[in-house]
Amino acid sequence: MIRHMIAFAPSTPKLGEFNQLRGVLSGLMHFCCEDVHFAYNLDMCFENVAGGPLKRHLYADDEAFERDVFRCLDDYFSRHLLVPKVFVTICSPEDAGHAAANVDAVCRAVKDYYAAHDMGRVVTAAVNSSIYRYRFADVVHVCGHLLSEEDRQTLEADAELKRKVFVSEGIIHNMSRTFIRQKFGQPKMREIAAAYRNGRPNAVFALGGRVEGPEIRFTLSHAENIFRRMRALADKNYNVIVVNGPRTPNEVTDYFYEQSLAAESKIAFFNSKQVARTDEERVPEKWRVYSGKHEEEFLRQAEKYGNVYPGVLGLENTLVVHTFDSFACCETAASGIPTAICREVEIDRAVRPDCYRLADQLTAAGYAADFADFDGETEPRDLKLKVLPSVNSLLAKKIIDRLSEA
Repeated sequence: MIRHMIAFAPSTPKLGEFNQLRGVLSGLMHFCCEDVHFAYNLDMCFENVAGGPLKRHLYADDEAFERDVFRCLDDYFSRHLLVPKVFVTICSPEDAGHAAANVDAVCRAVKDYYAAHDMGRVVTAAVNSSIYRYRFADVVHVCGHLLSEEDRQTLEADAELKRKVFVSEGIIHNMSRTFIRQKFGQPKMREIAAAYRNGRPNAVFALGGRVEGPEIRFTLSHAENIFRRMRALADKNYNVIVVNGPRTPNEVTDYFYEQSLAAESKIAFFNSKQVARTDEERVPEKWRVYSGKHEEEFLRQAEKYGNVYPGVLGLENTLVVHTFDSFACCETAASGIPTAICREVEIDRAVRPDCYRLADQLTAAGYAADFADFDGETEPRDLKLKVLPSVNSLLAKKIIDRLSEA
């Protein structure tokens, strides 16, 4: 155990990345005698006071980049007296070929700042990385489903890199059974909780969807196939709940909502997409915003219930079914929620082999069921699926071990 450790990170506008940073910090907190004071608020992040992202490839040279990092840290430490021992940063997929080099550059700049100001040692951690020969990141987290066979061979052949790297089953996230229970206990969930406490098993379908490119497609044909499975479960006395996500296409959202209305209360649909309110949001480029035939209904639904996911997973005897374009299956499998993976989405294996690898790894290891094999005869609580180990805690242990080295 380490007494009173603080970690910090560069700010990110992306909610998913921010939640992953919070997940890492929560993992570190469990190894401390005292809480990490700002693990759960924005104060753990330092801003780029020069404006824009701190990404090395956007700068003319190392010196200009390091000057901006130093300015950010000057600003941060003008407001904080305690010196963090751990620096955590995320490899952003949008940086493509620059991601790992950007992370190594910011880790170098942070170490240089500590050295220049006689602040002692700082352990730097890179999260969601690819295999890269880092010089300045001390701990490197790599998701196992992102590793090719060539990556694994590279890792085995490089002892120094292997010492730094932590390969995880699943992803860093910020979900837990406690968090689900808290969401389930909110006032807006009471009506839903009462309606589904009827002794029946539950199946919650958490839909993924498309991405910017053509490599993942979720069409009406896929939706029809999934809905047939939903009806089959409803006919076996399951409560069936459908929740979409920001990436679910609008036409697929409309289909599931309309089919749920025709299902005579056997299937319920809850929209989780932001609903368009202006014409500027009702354009193809804003595909993550819902604009369709049911905007008014979804606005009323949001007013009444809010976002029911993940609170709805607090229902007893519940199976959550994720489409395999989504890595949210890791969150629920690690939270002890019986989880199934549905492959009824078209994914280009050559472009996104990671989706196939993750689904194969989780089902083969018994952390999730393959939905193609689930017939509903065995209830969710009797599936005997294993709980996916917490990547947050395992990564935190790796960081603490590195911090404890002389």
